Amino acid sequence: MGSLIQKDRDGLCFFGQISAAISHDLKNVLAIINEDAGLLQDYSLMAKQGMELDPERMNKLAQKVQEQVKRGDGIIKNMNRFAHSVDLPECEVDYRELVALVISLLTRMASRKCVTVSLKDGDQVKGKGDPFTTQMLIAKSLEYAMDSAVKDGELGIDVSSAESGCAIIISGLGESLPEESLAELESIAERVGAEVAADPQVKILNIKF
Repeated sequence: MGSLIQKDRDGLCFFGQISAAISHDLKNVLAIINEDAGLLQDYSLMAKQGMELDPERMNKLAQKVQEQVKRGDGIIKNMNRFAHSVDLPECEVDYRELVALVISLLTRMASRKCVTVSLKDGDQVKGKGDPFTTQMLIAKSLEYAMDSAVKDGELGIDVSSAESGCAIIISGLGESLPEESLAELESIAERVGAEVAADPQVKILNIKF
């Protein structure tokens, strides 16, 4: 019973962590739009005082607002995809698509840790699985890989078909992962029938589904 409660709490903590990151990103979008709205008010007051407005400057300001609206729309779409990942305990998943989503959700974290994360090109890799727990495993793996990477380092992620299903390889690690971090990843991996292995010699973290 205790282990089930802990698993539920782990999932809630992960959901909260991602939700907090999304809310911060949306607040940044709103802050920029609010700042641009303030500039528009200033221009309006200037126009009332008889000052001539620069059409090019107004156009650039409008483009900035449109870019932020587009950015906000993308954030909300990702939020919806993430939120709906708890709908079914098992369904057909596209592992490459899940990795891409997790990377976008962890953009703020990567920036804070001064690490670049890139997904290598490849084909779709589909299989049956729990989308929410799979995302938690990918996200936690990335988080610990970021902690291990050097400052201004780059993590590369390769998603490919394996004999039994799918292989996700995160390369570019620096220091070896702490034992407690690897143990946590193994615990999450067990819930989705996956295996996690770190190879410090070639600086990769391998997840097999």
